Amino acid sequence: MEINEQIAELQARIDQLKLQQDQGRKELIAIQQQLSQLRAIENPLQTNALPAMQENSSAQNAIASSFGLEKLVGLRLIQFAGIIVLIIGIAIGVKYAIDKNLITAAGRIGLAYAAAGLLFFFSVLLRKRYEAFSAILFSGAMAAFYFTTYGAFEYYGFLSRPVAFILMMLLTFLAVFISLKYNRQEIAILALVGSYGIPFLVGGNSGNVFMLFTYIFLINCGILLISFRRNWHLLKILAFAFSWVILLSWLFIRYDVTYQLTAWLFICLFFIQFLFTVTAFRIFRKQEPDAGDLVLLILLSIFLYSSSAYLYSYKGSEDDISFITLVMSVLHLLFAFTGKIVFTNQKLIWHTYLVLSLALFIVYVPLKFEGTSITIVWVFTAVVLFLVGLWQRFRIFRVASMLLFSITLLKLVAFDSAGFSTIEKIISYVSIGAILLIIAFLYQKYRHLIFRDGE
Repeated sequence: MEINEQIAELQARIDQLKLQQDQGRKELIAIQQQLSQLRAIENPLQTNALPAMQENSSAQNAIASSFGLEKLVGLRLIQFAGIIVLIIGIAIGVKYAIDKNLITAAGRIGLAYAAAGLLFFFSVLLRKRYEAFSAILFSGAMAAFYFTTYGAFEYYGFLSRPVAFILMMLLTFLAVFISLKYNRQEIAILALVGSYGIPFLVGGNSGNVFMLFTYIFLINCGILLISFRRNWHLLKILAFAFSWVILLSWLFIRYDVTYQLTAWLFICLFFIQFLFTVTAFRIFRKQEPDAGDLVLLILLSIFLYSSSAYLYSYKGSEDDISFITLVMSVLHLLFAFTGKIVFTNQKLIWHTYLVLSLALFIVYVPLKFEGTSITIVWVFTAVVLFLVGLWQRFRIFRVASMLLFSITLLKLVAFDSAGFSTIEKIISYVSIGAILLIIAFLYQKYRHLIFRDGE
């Protein structure tokens, strides 16, 4: 076991012991109060002891509460506020110098690097005695280094593309290494996720879309590496939100066909990157994902589908949307079967992709077919799902079959039957009714297998 993991475990043990100590103290006060009450009953002369004890315990609780608030403000909030205000102050100072023509472009970059280096120096100097404060200083230094490197390349041309990429990559891996060494999520949030705003803070209207998304991709690589070692859920959520909000906003507002290859490239890269980012820790530790992980996976698929559909059907027809829907359904089905084969202990993950694949196929049918053809395809799909679910003892298929039958019946009653002749109504209702009765019979006949499958 590594030293950092031992430190994390010992810190968790300390927190647990502190909690037990607080609970023990409260229990002791309650027992003392109960004892005082019993003594008061036995000896009325001691009745004044109870109010005194209650007053004492209330005072102790008030002191503990005030210390807790002071600890939160003094040891956490004030540090974040300090580093943010410091960076804002530096930025205002640099802007003032630019507006007044006090320094050249090279001077601006040099001054920004010097400020970042000073923060980094103090973070190293104070680490042994003030680790938490040192972590905040390091976070500010990393954000300042990112800011300066991006500006030096994109807006002043002092750095070539390869040099800028190498520097940003080194900064990313340094932030990853230090955040794991400190074992603090704050560093990762301030140094990496905070870096998403850098292109916009420096003006972000250069039009270099490829550079922008490559930069974001590099930041995400650092978060991906962290996700293999730490289950920092807030970090994943913020990275996920920033990345996809930036990509989708650009796609739906400023996209044109000249960026088609770039858009496809980064849609695919972001999907693959966050697929691993969300699941890496669980797969690496052989743990089942929690509800938050599954929500992120579902949102990831929704963003992939919506962006791909928009891109593929840009100034196109509805046939384009139906085709991309079918492609996404098949793709999610491949994810599900790959997960079942490779990660056999991650049932929730590949079950999720199986459900998403079925949902996309159900959406595909009305996009491709019309009228009663939709009902026929849905009924056939529901029958196949049930038979496969019964044969493989796979509950999720059987549940999907029941849901699809429900949707089909609702469509038949509410929409299709209004335009049917009497003969068509008879055929439709008798056919679907017979199918449902056969399924009910199969449930009865094989219930001893179905309800002990453990799925």
